[in-house]
Amino acid sequence: MYCNEIRSAYNCLALKDSSRGETTMATTNNASFSFRLPAELKQQSFDIIEKYGFTPSQVFNLFLTEIAKTKTVPLNLSYLKPNETTLRAMQEAESGELEIIHLAEDESIAQALLSDLAKE
Repeated sequence: MYCNEIRSAYNCLALKDSSRGETTMATTNNASFSFRLPAELKQQSFDIIEKYGFTPSQVFNLFLTEIAKTKTVPLNLSYLKPNETTLRAMQEAESGELEIIHLAEDESIAQALLSDLAKE
């Protein structure tokens, strides 16, 4: 089994024994995870990944490596459009019309909102 160029950076190391001219593979300390996603999303995504010449495992490794190295999530969410409720909340925030809720040290946001509703 040989590692291709990208996989070698993340999953395995090629070790060449110069005395015998043999190449063996040594895997690094890997972990695995699984998650659920809609079948249609999986098929669409994996088809695109394959067209780029990658495997899903390689893409996830690259994605997680980017997160770990940059301490950011490298996503472009510009295709998402806020709904009317979110737009109103954004306008209120920009205009300073928001009510500020102060939390006690051991109080959760849910508790503060519930107690605020009880006062009304």
